[in-house]
Amino acid sequence: MVGAGTLVNAAAIVAGGAVGLLFKKGIPKRFQEIIFTAQGTGVFLLGVLGVVTQAVTAAQDGVLTSSYGLGMVLSLVLGGLLGELIGIDRLFNRIANFLKRKLSRPGAAENVDIGAGFASSTVLFCAGAMAIIGSIQDGIMGDPSMLFTKAVLDGIVSVIFATVYGYGVMLSALSILVYQGAITLVAYFLGDYIPMVVVGQMSLVGSAVLMLIGFDLWDIKKFNVANLIPAAFMPILLYFFL
Repeated sequence: MVGAGTLVNAAAIVAGGAVGLLFKKGIPKRFQEIIFTAQGTGVFLLGVLGVVTQAVTAAQDGVLTSSYGLGMVLSLVLGGLLGELIGIDRLFNRIANFLKRKLSRPGAAENVDIGAGFASSTVLFCAGAMAIIGSIQDGIMGDPSMLFTKAVLDGIVSVIFATVYGYGVMLSALSILVYQGAITLVAYFLGDYIPMVVVGQMSLVGSAVLMLIGFDLWDIKKFNVANLIPAAFMPILLYFFL
């Protein structure tokens, strides 16, 4: 069934978040900090691996060459401008504040993390290459295997994030349903018009965006990463217009 991958992915996030909530109160702050450091390292390296995999090729003589660099830069710039124009980050903040007001309980200090958990988890689960390529494969070929793999990974990450962010992580499953579901539907109806090389470039840009989340988790610098989500779709526009 087309879309099964997204449904399983969202369910895994909810299940992982529920498990993480069981351990939330039992993890001291110093352990939460090392979890964020380790998670930031993992996310950053996944982004690097994604970029290298899509952009770097090795010839038979061992010489490395890179491709799509200019397209990646253009996609990031144009996508960032579009995201800023739309105000995706501000939208996330409004949703986060709304959730914080609705789900807050008097005297529960951990509720301040609900909004941040929703925004951070949404970007993390949506910006990766697997979300894009897996959804396209599900839509074009009816093959949800990559999204099933992503569901396992996201479920594990949800356990870790929920120990710090709480319910906000589970609520990000709604974003997955909308985001990956939309990509799957577009691929189902328009997949024949999108070459796989363009899909690879979308994965490249998505991996570059994923790297920025590492800096956020390390608390080095805060980026409006949500505004860069449209960048992953810019290779399609560049392909058709250029």
